Amino acid sequence: MIQSNYIKIFSTAAYHTFFDNGKCNCLHFIPNHKTDSILKKYGFRMTPVSNGFDLYSNTKSSLSDLLDYISKNTEQDYFEFDIKCSNPNFILFTALPINWIGAVNYSSQDPKNVNNNGKITLNQSLENKPASTHFGHLKIYFEDILKEQNTSDSVLFEINFTARATQWQYYFINKNAVQLNNPSITEKENIQFDGPQTVTIQTGESALLFTSNKTYITLSEKPKYKFDLISSSASTNQTNTKPKVIIKGLPVPDVSRIGIIENNDQNQVASPMYIYL
Repeated sequence: MIQSNYIKIFSTAAYHTFFDNGKCNCLHFIPNHKTDSILKKYGFRMTPVSNGFDLYSNTKSSLSDLLDYISKNTEQDYFEFDIKCSNPNFILFTALPINWIGAVNYSSQDPKNVNNNGKITLNQSLENKPASTHFGHLKIYFEDILKEQNTSDSVLFEINFTARATQWQYYFINKNAVQLNNPSITEKENIQFDGPQTVTIQTGESALLFTSNKTYITLSEKPKYKFDLISSSASTNQTNTKPKVIIKGLPVPDVSRIGIIENNDQNQVASPMYIYL
């Protein structure tokens, strides 16, 4: 009977504040050609989990001896993984430079990494690379694995992303001549909308525009904010009259559609939404 002696040597996990459960399930870690050969030749097992992977070793010798042997025989002292992304809108809803094209790189030897008892939060390094075929790359060096194993029971390399915050823009196109008396958008959690401003949209139609102005609202997988379009039902000489709800529960941003606000040195991002009345 063959006895298996697999021991987990480290884990990698990706998290993102955009997703409701915090786990980033759309990134996939694929060993590059040389690392794949090492994993197969020297008895490693890579087990995918929902937001990363676990790497196991099956060796009768010590891990230190094994990694030293691999380093001397392959002239490589790290595992390297290509990162692929299966969500085409990832860069749009993630707080990354809006017009940036390149690769997101991580290394266990980055001096900006943060170590908390064996949980190493990897620093994000952006590489400008117009012809990049992968979303990013991850390097885990042998010496960092061994160093962490000496001080903690489990080693976790963690990758974190933050959801993008945008200016929300509601464009109301009143094609059916809906009566609007002093229209406004309800305030929630101190988020106020400016407007209305009469503008002409790309179709040539006239629209009423409301924006969250300098309040940038964080995008999320599941809506955290619901606003209503209301209209005053009172005449100018009446008071304490309850506003009329024109639309209850306005749309939330489509993360595949963003706009650029070019009003200062630093481009800012907007989420335009078009509603026909």
